[in-house]
Amino acid sequence: MKLESTLRPRRGLLHFASMLDVVFLLLLFFLLSSNAVVRSGIAVTPPQSRSALQAAAGADIVTLSAGNPPQVFFNDRRVSLEELEHELADGAGAVGRKQVVLRADEVAPYGQVIKISNIVVGSGYRLILATRPEVSE
Repeated sequence: MKLESTLRPRRGLLHFASMLDVVFLLLLFFLLSSNAVVRSGIAVTPPQSRSALQAAAGADIVTLSAGNPPQVFFNDRRVSLEELEHELADGAGAVGRKQVVLRADEVAPYGQVIKISNIVVGSGYRLILATRPEVSE
């Protein structure tokens, strides 16, 4: 016995709904995996460099802003140099990875960059200097 349906097939709407789900999932995936999620919220303009390293996932971020006086931030929290030294000595940063990315503004005082570098290296962390790609003119 052969059974036949009297309903007309409506395949267009069903395929569109599943495609829309896939598009939204891809959009969500790309938004959550973007570099903006990892970056520090303090606006600085790092110096240009020809060399490039891969991103250091899970590293602590120390930001040195330009200004009078320059401000130091450890993982988006403003600290003094003494507090930074205590934070790094206590190992309050990323678990398992002893890396610190130093994001210094290109017009920040060079002496401050060296002071922070000495604190980071003296605390047993590996120092990574953040730069931006060099623009060819």
